[in-house]
Amino acid sequence: MSPMHVYRGHFFNEKNGLKILAYQPFITQIKSASDRQAHVRRMVQFLEARCSREANIALIILPELTTIEYSRQSFEKLPELAEPVHGETLTAVSALAKRIGAAVAYGIPRVDSGQYFISQVVVGPTGAILADYSKLHLAQFGASMERDYFSRGNKLAVFELQGIRFGIIICYDFRFSDLIKQLVDKHQVDVILHPVAFTKDSTFASWHHFVISRALEYQVYFLSINRAGKAWGSSILCPPWIDEQRKPITMGEGEEARVLPIDKQVIRSVRETYPFREDKLADYSILGAGD
Repeated sequence: MSPMHVYRGHFFNEKNGLKILAYQPFITQIKSASDRQAHVRRMVQFLEARCSREANIALIILPELTTIEYSRQSFEKLPELAEPVHGETLTAVSALAKRIGAAVAYGIPRVDSGQYFISQVVVGPTGAILADYSKLHLAQFGASMERDYFSRGNKLAVFELQGIRFGIIICYDFRFSDLIKQLVDKHQVDVILHPVAFTKDSTFASWHHFVISRALEYQVYFLSINRAGKAWGSSILCPPWIDEQRKPITMGEGEEARVLPIDKQVIRSVRETYPFREDKLADYSILGAGD
């Protein structure tokens, strides 16, 4: 008999999908490459212990810039703290992925040809890279100062695990609906992975509203993963529909990891029950505005 799990009133059959572990870690001051290595080792140990208690995790998702603090002080140290995709963090995460038999998506400040990028790397259960993505939209307001240090990416990232298609965006990217539309309509993704570094500035209050709207509008799972701490926290994992039984999962301020089943049957059922895609007009630009 197939493994069954109850999730918000819905029975999850592992034949229909997979389980994601969303990890909201503490990221303290990291002043050197050796600090970064120690921080990565601690997270690897936490995740290995957590996965030993939860069978059949297919993917672990970590937040934006997992390996460093999000601060101007930290960004000033990019010449030491940034690394290429095939760097020390990849070595550590690849070994973890092979030991636990799961994919891992993590964030780094990436250096390439003298430029720095806010990147997310996905390592498969064999330890090989499945995808890498660099943030397209750089935030330069509130507590963000990304354009002072980073360059924008120039490509999308889509990958597949166990028949489920994933698209990656990073933090500020989610405010641009056309990007998500491209991932969903053209690349047929089922899940949006959204690693973030949301501090409690003036943009924090609108974050969850955007996540829920994007999940319901595009009928996808939307996983928005933050770092832990009093100024951070509140990661949100939203299914493709919410009602009295099925609601978003939200975290607190502390370090924690939550399991979320991703179920293809839920996606199919939502899209059949609420046929937004069928009702959408092919082109709204041809419509005139009446007097």
